[in-house]
Amino acid sequence: MCGITGILQNKSASELSPDIKAINDALTRRGPDAEGFYIVDGVALGHRRLSIIDLVSGDQPMLTPDGAKVLVFNGEIYNFKELRLALSDLGIHFDTESDTEVVLLGYQAWGIDLLLSKLEGMFAFAIYDRKEGTLIVARDKFGEKPLYYIHDEERFVFASELKALTPFIDRHEIDPVGLNYFLSLTYIPAPYTIYAGVKKLSAGSYISIAKDRTIKEVVYYDLLTTIEALPEITDFAEAKDKLKSMLRQSVTHRMVSDVPIGAFLSGGIDSSIIAALMAEISEEPINTFSIGFKEKEYDESERAQLVADKIGAKHTLSMIDYDDVTGIIDGVVGYFDEPFGDSSALPSYCVARLASKDVKVVLTGDCADELFGGYEKYLANYYIERYKKLPGIVQRLLPSVINMFPHNRWTNSLLRRAKKVISGLNDSDFEIHYKLMCLGFSDSERKQLLNPDCWVEVKSNVEKIFDSMKGSSMEKGFYTDLKFVLEGDMLPKVDRVCMQNSLEARVPFLDSKLVEFAYKIPTSFKIKGKNKKYILKETFADLLPSETLGFRKQGFGVPVDYWLKNQLKAEMNALIAPTVLDQQGLFDAKYVQQLWQEHLTGKENHKGKLWNLFVFQKWYKNNFEQA
Repeated sequence: MCGITGILQNKSASELSPDIKAINDALTRRGPDAEGFYIVDGVALGHRRLSIIDLVSGDQPMLTPDGAKVLVFNGEIYNFKELRLALSDLGIHFDTESDTEVVLLGYQAWGIDLLLSKLEGMFAFAIYDRKEGTLIVARDKFGEKPLYYIHDEERFVFASELKALTPFIDRHEIDPVGLNYFLSLTYIPAPYTIYAGVKKLSAGSYISIAKDRTIKEVVYYDLLTTIEALPEITDFAEAKDKLKSMLRQSVTHRMVSDVPIGAFLSGGIDSSIIAALMAEISEEPINTFSIGFKEKEYDESERAQLVADKIGAKHTLSMIDYDDVTGIIDGVVGYFDEPFGDSSALPSYCVARLASKDVKVVLTGDCADELFGGYEKYLANYYIERYKKLPGIVQRLLPSVINMFPHNRWTNSLLRRAKKVISGLNDSDFEIHYKLMCLGFSDSERKQLLNPDCWVEVKSNVEKIFDSMKGSSMEKGFYTDLKFVLEGDMLPKVDRVCMQNSLEARVPFLDSKLVEFAYKIPTSFKIKGKNKKYILKETFADLLPSETLGFRKQGFGVPVDYWLKNQLKAEMNALIAPTVLDQQGLFDAKYVQQLWQEHLTGKENHKGKLWNLFVFQKWYKNNFEQA
């Protein structure tokens, strides 16, 4: 796991050298073990290394023997041994044991398109072909590894994190599309960022810049096109066998490491399955890590311990208090470089910090929810159909009854979903899913929040993705979440909190063959009635404690509603003061104060909206005002 940087600009080596050094230094936590540079022909490449595989001879930038091609690479290629054998059969000699050399020599032998079609892994890399005068930057199929870039008339600059590019942002101007996405979804999906003029390279894409500086972006992997050619799997027993085999193989590939390895273990279905498979594969007890909360309503540590005992893991648990968590808010929120409103990043950081004391690599259970139906929102139509069967008088009274319940930390999530479901009785399938995606401000609320010249319609972009998937509304929802929630929220969260602790995270559920398989089985295999992730539970029931299969999904919740009324109240008051908001010119100060007072008095629980504003205002204060 590493960080990569690069500059393509008509400057001398002496002029580029301090620039590439400066942006490379910004990525030290991604790669604390070593750094390297390559500067020639107006091209500067930089690399920060976190040594995982081939600790002795895997340094970068890496050149072909003739010096004609050079690579900087971030990530892991899980099938590099198979690719190495294929290249060896072509008569190609290797000098290292690293996957980096496989990528470089694979490009030399096969070219970029064939190479990318063969790679199974998480990565962002850049290749400069000196003979062709071409620079290529690429990102993995699903967006596990980040890549930001700036392209203008003078230069092309890229880096693994946004913080490295801020010195190159000429105009510190907020991108309205990025802002509107953030306020609604709580994150900013590719290709957008919070800054105008800065983009994220989309997952499954690469950019090629020719010698004459013409630039093209190519989508090399499209899931929908790929699965069209695959057969449907309609037999449940066959599907279970394939799922067990494919996930076990994926875990095996992701356990290859020359440094200590472990697993995050929350006690939920997904991380428990991954840890159980690791325990089966490993000859020694595996390392598992979890955090527990002294506040019992948020604590899942007993669930994790059940699984750890069952699989014989060497389990490390850290019990923390939420007062401890408030102390890391500035560091965690700041590391994301742009507003990121998923508050579960805070406990995720804590477990990453814990694991980093003993291992350098962890496997996680991410992506199972998007593939196999783990989110409560996928049951929206299930509940709507049952609501419609209620007597008319009950239907009319239920919204009023729901509004009578107090919105506190225990009821807010349920009441919020219930309101959205009931309000969506006459909505299209897309409208229902989109409302449940918007964990921040709805479209109508965003219109009240933002000054008119700041509001941008973003819903249609989401709808295009939803409609591009053929099939049921549930299948469309799975695909939309894979493209938006996974790439924009879940993967960046895990990447940043782990990289902040110089820890590499690997996601077995994101093996491309496994993802494609998940899209060829019926949704009835995934959700049966209200039983979510049904096929996962049925396939791996023998590996887990019986209690684990019955646990309700809890997630990494934190009491931001309580914090805003107590520990964070003074800071929030300062951040959203009317004079501050009026000077910014982005938000309607009266509407913000209305939300704030309703929350403080307990009239409504606006924790999602207010946490989004809190995060944004902190980012604005720390970055935008100082630009």
